[in-house]
Amino acid sequence: MTGPRPAGRPWTAAEEAKLSELLASGMKVGYIARKLKRSPGAIYARINSVRKAPRDVGQRLSLPSERLLHAQASAENTQIDDTT
Repeated sequence: MTGPRPAGRPWTAAEEAKLSELLASGMKVGYIARKLKRSPGAIYARINSVRKAPRDVGQRLSLPSERLLHAQASAENTQIDDTT
């Protein structure tokens, strides 16, 4: 096995669906963390692992707020694609 193991409990499909729903509705990470009974760090980590986008050379999303906005935009694009 390579890399560190996840520290917390595994994510269920229902939790991932709820995370996507809450992100799309514009909820803040602190609220999402309380709803899903996870830490804000776990929420950010899951957002980054689920919504990995190809990294542009000129674009760097280093702040948590930048990563959250990027994840929300990705979630909205995914919902738009699902309806067509």
